[in-house]
Amino acid sequence: MEFIRSEESSFRENKQETLNILAYSDIFQYPLTKKEIYERGKITMIELERCLDYLVRKQKIYLIDEFYTLHQDKLIAENRLKRNALAQKSMVKARSMAKKIACFPFVRGVFLSGSISKNCMDPSSDIDYFIITEPNRLWIVRLVCFIFRKTILLNKSKYFCTNFLLDTEHLAINEKSIYTAIEIKTLIPLVGYSYYIDMIKKNEWANIFFPKYPLHENNDVIKGKPFIQSALEKIVNNRFGDVLDKWFMEKTILRRKRKVNSKFLENPNFYINFQRYIAKDHTNEHYPMVIKEYSQKIKEYSL
Repeated sequence: MEFIRSEESSFRENKQETLNILAYSDIFQYPLTKKEIYERGKITMIELERCLDYLVRKQKIYLIDEFYTLHQDKLIAENRLKRNALAQKSMVKARSMAKKIACFPFVRGVFLSGSISKNCMDPSSDIDYFIITEPNRLWIVRLVCFIFRKTILLNKSKYFCTNFLLDTEHLAINEKSIYTAIEIKTLIPLVGYSYYIDMIKKNEWANIFFPKYPLHENNDVIKGKPFIQSALEKIVNNRFGDVLDKWFMEKTILRRKRKVNSKFLENPNFYINFQRYIAKDHTNEHYPMVIKEYSQKIKEYSL
């Protein structure tokens, strides 16, 4: 009798986990395949298949083509395919841009983040880059990115959005949530694969949420250190560079204080976080809204 109760409890937990996974993806109106649900969960494939069969049969979830969703709406599946196609098309531009970023002085890693890293882009989506820098040179890198966007790209950021930079000595993310966990797990390394592996190791806490999420393979767009990068680094690889980096940070902080709502400076986990080793320039409600909506959906789809 105890065994039966234990098995029923386990099955209930597995069903709830499956619903929670689909609830998170539903925030982005993004249905998932069986394989994707498995990669985002903790249960075995056999256990998952049992849960999916049950939930579909009870009309708690729906299977549309190969996608599982909380809604009986074929448009959701069709839109996903369109968004996948756009993300794949954008990868060509992303890889080309990563080669250019890799030539900037003191850049050590270039990863894709945001919607393109989830293989899910809309026509309005930017291409987001997560950049790893040499310690005490992060703000020089950020300035170079700023100048590149303003001059070469004529201030167009659609294919060059660099709102998160970290240095090589601070790869551990302090904010531990399902949102930051999926952001870390879905990073696509294009330059500096060893730093990608190091970042995954430094953020093993993300396995609490996604213990089975697969690593990306090494597909670095460049091998070795570009000559132009080495030449540029020699100019400020000295005491003057230390002073300059700190000065750029202080000037940026003063500028942002004048331009943005003060609330974006009050919570570094959600919004802006400017320090010598990090430049996170998030000035919207996306992160807190996702966390709030996910909490609401968990309650809504609780068994």
